[in-house]
Amino acid sequence: MGKMNRNKQIKVTEEFVRTKIEDYDSGHDWFHIERVRKLARYINEQEKIADPFVLEIAALLHDIMDSKFMKRTPEQENKMVGEFMDKNELTEIKDQVISVIRNVSYSNKKPDGNLSDPVLLIIQDADKLDAMGAIGIARAFNYGGFRNNPIYIPGNQRAIKNQSTIGHFYDKLLRLKDMMNTSTGRLIAEERHQFLALFLEKFYREWDFED
Repeated sequence: MGKMNRNKQIKVTEEFVRTKIEDYDSGHDWFHIERVRKLARYINEQEKIADPFVLEIAALLHDIMDSKFMKRTPEQENKMVGEFMDKNELTEIKDQVISVIRNVSYSNKKPDGNLSDPVLLIIQDADKLDAMGAIGIARAFNYGGFRNNPIYIPGNQRAIKNQSTIGHFYDKLLRLKDMMNTSTGRLIAEERHQFLALFLEKFYREWDFED
């Protein structure tokens, strides 16, 4: 990989990401990146299907082009990431990593590139898992507050594009379990999905409280 060793490349990537995501909301912050990174590592340790170094770089960069927070066009963001990778002797893996970044998002309706890349499959699972379970619930309400969305609109929770945070559970969070790519991802998702369902059950009981 050139003169720069891999540990150094990981460190400069960490610094690059920290700078670029500082304006993101706290559900998409450095701690989210770290959780996705750990989940991705764990999945790959079980599955042994991806290059660990490429996976590490892709996990760090996976949210760098999040359309919710981008200040530039996708082309400009793409160029910025490419230039960073060239500068830090990551040209060899640049196309693969940029393809992963472009395709990892749940909301991407026009996937392209190598959609069977094991790095992409693992990062997709790790990113979705962080939107499930207790962390997923915390992130959902945090983002709902960030957007000033209502917590819940009674009688309308299953409506597509419902702007309430509880509506978001039905629009996205409860669907994630069936979208996992790896067997390890499916195993973790099953347990986190059950927690989402339990939370909703308790939420409705408290919302509809009758003495």
